[in-house]
Amino acid sequence: METYVIKDRETWETWLTDTNCDVYDHYDYVQANCSEGESPELFVAKREQGMLVYPYIRRRIDDTYEDLVTAYGYGGPFRVGVFTDEDVMAARKRFLDLPVNRSTVTETIRYHPIRTESFVKDTFGTAVPIRKTVHVRLDEEYEQLEKQFHKMTRRNVRRAHRDGVSLKVAGREDLHTFLSLYEATMVRKGANEDYYFSEAYFNQLFASDLFEAEFLFAVLDDEIIAGVFVLYGKEGAHYHLGGSNKAYLSLRPNHFLFSEMIRRAREKGKRHLHFGGGATGDDALYDFKQSFSGESPLSYCIGQAVLIPDMYQRLNQRHIQMYGPSDFFPIYRSPIETPEELSQIQ
Repeated sequence: METYVIKDRETWETWLTDTNCDVYDHYDYVQANCSEGESPELFVAKREQGMLVYPYIRRRIDDTYEDLVTAYGYGGPFRVGVFTDEDVMAARKRFLDLPVNRSTVTETIRYHPIRTESFVKDTFGTAVPIRKTVHVRLDEEYEQLEKQFHKMTRRNVRRAHRDGVSLKVAGREDLHTFLSLYEATMVRKGANEDYYFSEAYFNQLFASDLFEAEFLFAVLDDEIIAGVFVLYGKEGAHYHLGGSNKAYLSLRPNHFLFSEMIRRAREKGKRHLHFGGGATGDDALYDFKQSFSGESPLSYCIGQAVLIPDMYQRLNQRHIQMYGPSDFFPIYRSPIETPEELSQIQ
């Protein structure tokens, strides 16, 4: 078995050429999710008939230690061609034995709900179920897919059309409009800082020639009242982010936009559209998304691996002493609410 750790864009994308990769696997997407002190890496384990591919971010903790995390969204390792369970186990051992991982404290993997196999999840750290997610298979005409909507959802979509809500497809030129809607929605929901994204993040995604990104806006009388940010991979489309003007929610612009996401993804020839899950699990957001799908929900799991236990405990204890206990993994990376954020929630 040959193994490689790739850090440059050209080589990275060469390895992905013949794979059934998704948006989240591409160099440009992973790079866009890197902050200061972080860098994208791609681990490849190759056999004659197949390989395992694993994109992730290496994050600096201090001058000595690092940790690993997959980019925001859904990713993790996946197999290509003939790559047996024994090969997966051997690849995992090779990965852990890399010299660069001798100072790696933890590994956090956001597993892809549609793609990731159980054996891969069981091999790459403890897979912890987080929430159910919603997807729509796009193998029928839109009119047939619409029949799978819950009765009230169909009614709300039609209401939006009847009240004059229309669709605008846009790109980077309308970034500020989308950010205004999105950030107002995050403040309304009391979201922590992990759910806020810079202009640079969106600009990097729009600039990529490896996948497609676009805004879909709900418009009423020339005013944009809601928007979603959609990413398109080879076979799948993904609802990435969304926001709305609270004053117009009675017009059901979000019902309108989710139905239009389905219509547009199908027109682009995608095989599925993934909506993600709820904010906290089986909540109102999850129920809203599920009302557009006739499919059974998928399980979203996070892989958690502690590679240097004693350092992990020391980092955790320091964080707990400063900020209190947390059920976040890893604890030392727990989001910290600032006084400003707390005042917004209250």
